[in-house]
Amino acid sequence: MSDLSEFSKVSFFGISVYQALLSFLILFLTMTMRRLIIGSFIRMLERYAEKSKTEWDNSVIQAIRPPLEVLILAYGIWLAVKILPQPTEPVDIKHFVNVIGEVLILLLGAWLLLRLVDVADKIIKQKAADPKHWLDISIAPLITASLRILVVITSLIVIAQNLGYSVSGLVASLGLGGAAIALASKDTLSNLFGSMMIMVDKPFKVGDWIKGADFEGVVEEIGFRSTRIRTFGKTVENIPNNMIANVKVENMDRRKDKGYNVRRIKMTVGVSYSATADQMEKAVESLREILKTDPGVDQRMTTLVYFTDFGASSLDIFLYFFSNSAVWAEYLEVRQRVNLKIMKKLEVMGLSIAFPSRSVYIESMPDNKSSGSSQDG
Repeated sequence: MSDLSEFSKVSFFGISVYQALLSFLILFLTMTMRRLIIGSFIRMLERYAEKSKTEWDNSVIQAIRPPLEVLILAYGIWLAVKILPQPTEPVDIKHFVNVIGEVLILLLGAWLLLRLVDVADKIIKQKAADPKHWLDISIAPLITASLRILVVITSLIVIAQNLGYSVSGLVASLGLGGAAIALASKDTLSNLFGSMMIMVDKPFKVGDWIKGADFEGVVEEIGFRSTRIRTFGKTVENIPNNMIANVKVENMDRRKDKGYNVRRIKMTVGVSYSATADQMEKAVESLREILKTDPGVDQRMTTLVYFTDFGASSLDIFLYFFSNSAVWAEYLEVRQRVNLKIMKKLEVMGLSIAFPSRSVYIESMPDNKSSGSSQDG
C-alpha cells in the first residue's frame, strides 16, 4: 500500500501520477457518460412531449441536444485540466484556464439560446401565416432578429464582465448614445412604431385598395419606414407609416369579406314635372319591382326606393341598393343594367327623365297711352 502511495507521488514535468490518473478518469467518465446522461434526459423530455398536442416542444428538444452534449464535454475537459498543476508565474496559467472555461460555457449558453430563437422563428412564422392570427408575416423577421441581437449583445457584455472589463461605463455610454440617436432619428423611430402598429392591427395588407384623405391606391409593399401605394394613375406613392397610423384609412377591398362581397349603389332619378301623382306612385312601385327581380341586386341588403324631393327641375326618386359583387366590372354591369331597365320602364309609362331647365314666364303689361298724345295743341 505504501508502494502505491509512493508511486502516486511520482511526478513527470511537475504532474504527479495521481493527478494524471484523476484527470484521465474525468475525461473517460465525461466521454462515456456524456451520451448516456444526455440520452436519458432527452428521452425523458420526449416522453413528456408525446403527451402534448403541440409540435414546438419536439423542436425545442432537438435544438437543445447538441449544445448540451458539447457543454458536458467542454466542462469535463475543463475539470480535467483544472486537476493538473498550473503555474502562476511568470504567466498566470491558472487564471487563464479559469477564464477560458467560463467564457466557453457562456458561449455555449449563447449558442443554446440562439438555437431556441431559431425554434421561436419557425413558430412565429407559422402563426403569422395564419390569416386569422393577429401576428403579421412581415413583422416575424423583425421579432426574431431583435431576439438574436439581444442574445448576442447580452452574451458579449457578460463575457466582457468575466474577462475583467468594466461594462458599467460602456452601458452608460450606450445609453447616452442611444438617447442621442433617438433624438436624431425621431421621425425614423416614429415610422418604425407606425409600421409595427400597421402589422399588428392589420388595417390592410398587400394587394388591398385603400383610401385616405391624401392618398388612394393599391398597397404594393409595407416597409418599416413607409408603405408603397400604386395609384390608379399608375404612379407610385410612398406614405410614411407614422402618417398612415394616425389618419383614417378606408379599406375598400373589405367589401369582399365573407358575408358581404357587395357594393353600394346610391342614386337619384329625376322625373319631369309633367308627371301626375298617380304616375309617380306607379313609377316608384315599378322601380322597386325592378330591384327585387334583378339578379345582380343583393336582396339581403337594404333596398330603398322613395319619391323624396321636389327638385329645382325634377321630381326626385331616391334609389338605394347593393350589387351582389364587389368586383368593379361586375358592379358596373349591374348598375348599367338597372339604369337601362329604369329608362325603358319610364318610357313605357310615358314619363321622361328630367334635365336641368328653366321656364320663363312673361306677364303682359297694359297698353298705357302717354298723356302728351291725348292733348291737342
